[in-house]
Amino acid sequence: MSTEEDLREQLRRALEEVEEAKRDCEIATQQAHDAEKHALEIAEQDREIAERQADDAAKQAEIAKQRFDDTLKHALEIAERQAVANRQADDAKKRADIAEQHEQKTTLAEYLDLCHTHIFRSISVQTKKPLTTQGGVTSPKGKLRPNRLRPWIDFLSTQQHTQEQLQLIYTDHNKKRSFGSSSFMKGLGDRVALIKIATERDLAYIQSEIIEEPVALIIGHLKSLHSVRSEFNIGDGIFFDNNPNTLSDTEVEVSQRLKNLEPVTPNHSTPSFSGLQADQRCVYTTVEDGNTLRNLAFVVEHKAPHKLNLASLRFGLREMDIKSVIDSSPPATPAKVKGIDNPELFQYHADRLVASAITQTFSYMIQAGMQYAYITTGIAFVFLHIRLDDPGTIYYYLVEPGNDVLAQKEAGQKFVHRTAASQVLAFTLLALESEAGNQKWIEDAINMLDIWKVDYEAILHEIPDSVRTAPPSSEYRPKTYVPAEQFTMDLRNKSANSTCRPYTSSIDKDDPESPDAYDHESPDTPTRSTKRHNQSRKDGSKNANTSGDEAQRRSFCTQRCLLGLAERGNLDTSCPNILDHYKTNHRSNQHQLNRETFLSLLHQQLEQNRDDDCYPLGIQGARGALFKITLTSHGYTVVAKGTVRAFAKDLRHECKIYEHLKKIQGVYIPICFGSINLIHPYHYDIGVQIVHMMILSWAGERWDKCKVVKEMSQECVNTMVMQTIQQIHHAGILHRDLRAPNVFWNAEMKRVMLIDFERSEIIQAVSSEKSDDSSIMLKSQVRDRFEDELSVAEWNLTRR
Repeated sequence: MSTEEDLREQLRRALEEVEEAKRDCEIATQQAHDAEKHALEIAEQDREIAERQADDAAKQAEIAKQRFDDTLKHALEIAERQAVANRQADDAKKRADIAEQHEQKTTLAEYLDLCHTHIFRSISVQTKKPLTTQGGVTSPKGKLRPNRLRPWIDFLSTQQHTQEQLQLIYTDHNKKRSFGSSSFMKGLGDRVALIKIATERDLAYIQSEIIEEPVALIIGHLKSLHSVRSEFNIGDGIFFDNNPNTLSDTEVEVSQRLKNLEPVTPNHSTPSFSGLQADQRCVYTTVEDGNTLRNLAFVVEHKAPHKLNLASLRFGLREMDIKSVIDSSPPATPAKVKGIDNPELFQYHADRLVASAITQTFSYMIQAGMQYAYITTGIAFVFLHIRLDDPGTIYYYLVEPGNDVLAQKEAGQKFVHRTAASQVLAFTLLALESEAGNQKWIEDAINMLDIWKVDYEAILHEIPDSVRTAPPSSEYRPKTYVPAEQFTMDLRNKSANSTCRPYTSSIDKDDPESPDAYDHESPDTPTRSTKRHNQSRKDGSKNANTSGDEAQRRSFCTQRCLLGLAERGNLDTSCPNILDHYKTNHRSNQHQLNRETFLSLLHQQLEQNRDDDCYPLGIQGARGALFKITLTSHGYTVVAKGTVRAFAKDLRHECKIYEHLKKIQGVYIPICFGSINLIHPYHYDIGVQIVHMMILSWAGERWDKCKVVKEMSQECVNTMVMQTIQQIHHAGILHRDLRAPNVFWNAEMKRVMLIDFERSEIIQAVSSEKSDDSSIMLKSQVRDRFEDELSVAEWNLTRR
């Protein structure tokens, strides 16, 4: 039983175990199922997560790609913008460089190039008849005329020589930028282009812009270079001036005075210099003893191109005798024949037109003693030359810069040396080297030459329109030559001594292509003188046109010396010219001359010779010019105040004032020996003939420019000035022109001196014994006038 029960118990237990195992199995199955389910759930979740992550990753990748694309695009845009910016920067730099080049100053060669390229080529001519002046080209009536017109054969070789000399000594400065910028020159050219030459006034403006100012600027630069000053006579520079001399009868006051004078009986064999006024004058200055001397280098005549056209110049400029032109008659021609069908008629008018223009310029040259001049129409230049040994012949050379430059370019050569500015520059340097004709040369030339007795003002109008509008064909044949730059390249490595070698032209005159080959050969054509002037130099500058004689540098006699001379008293041993005074005095202590004999001898000397011991001082006022004159026989050196016929009366009046002030002469005012009428005029300037001179002692130095005076106290200077004025007032003279230029410091007398009494007035003294009302009023008026002048003088002169 127990065993059965045990079995059942075991069975039960077994069943329970089975049941438990079943439950465990079920649980395990459920767990496995749950685990599987969970695993599936987790796997699904993981898959979803993975998918989401994959999606997210894909999206991130897409975003990253988009970002990459955007970044790449942006980078490319930046690169493109940078490239554009770089190009713009490069362009800006190029523009800046170009602008800088245009704005920077230019070298001499560049400047001369631009004068032609930007300005000369901008010239245009007004051809519409109603808009152009129609007056005659010139008025040669009563003017000196040349006997012969001849071609200037060696003009080009002379120009080349000058250019070579300049280039050789300028080599070290070739890269120096001292002149106007390209931008400035272009602007100037644009302004010139707006003006069509229709009148001489138009031409004068254009010539000033394209020729005169550039040449003056260049020479102003050259004078600062020692190497150039030592080779060329450029003094203190040049300027171009079209203002007439204040003593010329073209001035209103002079002209009016002459009308009021008794007319001079005309001499039909004597030239008339009345109304002479060159269109333009080149003046060069030198400084000597503190004075600026103005010297004429050459004159320029402006002829509007519609008056003196190229055809007339090309036909009319030829070898000719002027008298034959004057005496010629027009060739017979049918009325309907045009100029192109009748070259003989055109030649006739061209000859007369050219001869007329040249005669006027020639007359200026003779009166001023000048060897050089030129006529310009703006597009053509006629360079002129007179030899001192043959004043009856004038030599010419026609230059057309536009065609000359074109010919040089077509020949593959540089052209700067053939531009208008370069040609005038070389011509100016040549003229500055030239020797001026002296007074004897001028007088001899005037006596030798004939005058043009017929009024040819209407020459231009006499030319039929059919002839003027249809001229025969004319050809200008420019000559080319190797420019100076190529010539000097072979010389740059040579020693400095090579610059002193004798000049030998590189031009073969037998070569028909050489610049000197010309259509008309002449045996008496001038050549540039090889003579070098040996005058002294200042700061390395040769003084070719002013005398270097010791006589010119002679000191003025002292006041004491000349006071003794005026009164035939004792000699002044401190006079710088005492030895010359002794030579004729046989060692006597007294002057052998007096005022009258001195003046008489000086008058005789000036009649015979106005060159030696008679020199302009370069000091001129409104009514007179000063000279240094020495009585050669005795060495007395004085000042002469010379004037023209219109103002001779003023100088005679001034002499009377000096005579009235005789007691204070040599102390408060200069000594006056009187005045003289010149037998032969002194040709002082174009249209200025000095005919009357007043002889004085040297007053000294202008007080307002005197170093000694500037070192004095104001009170001391004021006292001396007023004291001198009071002295002339006490003598009964009202000066009436108390200005700084009329107040001088005399170092010898150590006091202030007054000059210039041409406007002064003698005030008659009123007797002190008279006491009536009118006398009292007159005395008061006289006193008031003197006091007024003192007040004005104190205001004008005693303030520095």
